[in-house]
Amino acid sequence: MMIRAAAGVLLAGVLAVLGTAGTAWAHGGPIELQVQGDGGQGVTATVSYARDHHPVTEQVELSLTAVSGDGTTVGPIPLVASSEGQSFYVTKEPLPVGKWTVTVTATHPSPATKTVAVTAAALPSPAKPAVPAAGGVPTVVVLGVTVAVIAVVVAGTALVLRRRRRVTAA
Repeated sequence: MMIRAAAGVLLAGVLAVLGTAGTAWAHGGPIELQVQGDGGQGVTATVSYARDHHPVTEQVELSLTAVSGDGTTVGPIPLVASSEGQSFYVTKEPLPVGKWTVTVTATHPSPATKTVAVTAAALPSPAKPAVPAAGGVPTVVVLGVTVAVIAVVVAGTALVLRRRRRVTAA
């Protein structure tokens, strides 16, 4: 009876270890690329393992070539790892404005290629903060407000001191 229980526990332990090993084993091997425009003139790529779709955490060597409708070719342009997320890559050089057929190629850790249509568009420049008119508030106004504030503080202090004297005299 004890031998059967020990064998059952041993078998359960082996199955538990082997059952979780499949996830780690799935890493490596072929990779796949998801490629898209960034809404401006850049291109982004996300890299995952083809078997389990987990992110590729090691450095991936990527570059792109783009061809416009009139046959103009740009590239190869390297993609670099972005600080925005794991396995996320971006172009440092912008594409010229227009419609492009973009092919991203990976050479390491395994070869992969993805071709997509991308529209590169110029983004509007950020609004500049409003700058106050030269000179700001006139000096005369600032001086007048300062004098008025001092007068109110002096008058208030005089009233408080006058009331204290009446209260202590009575």
